[in-house]
Amino acid sequence: MIISLAVGGMLLGGAAPSGAAEVDVEPQHVITCEWDSGVGTPWSVDADTVKGFVRVKCSDSLDNANTQAQIQYLYGYEWRDKGVENVSYSTAKTIHVNDSTTKVEGRWLYRTKGQHYGQHGNIWALPTYYSPSRYLTRS
Repeated sequence: MIISLAVGGMLLGGAAPSGAAEVDVEPQHVITCEWDSGVGTPWSVDADTVKGFVRVKCSDSLDNANTQAQIQYLYGYEWRDKGVENVSYSTAKTIHVNDSTTKVEGRWLYRTKGQHYGQHGNIWALPTYYSPSRYLTRS
């Protein structure tokens, strides 16, 4: 007798213990998540503050999640983080995370960086997301 168990997309099999009944276990349903692309372009809240966001859309709620938003600015040829990333542990079908920080003095190009780790059976990570960018000024 063989027991087959589907776990997060993997099929495990092996001999059943003596006297065990055959068990059919349904695999967990598949959940897909993706970045809501093209959103989160940073904007000026006021003369000193920049705000942006990232959004992940999933086909169903997750067991666990960690979604981060981080404002960045372009310094020469290098994107630098500004302030501290904002983290959400929401497991909802749509996860929206805002971030805001003080602008750097002068005129700079800003974007919002997003990272998402999810779990439903297996743990996965989406590729890092970068919003469209925008020049903002602080006098």
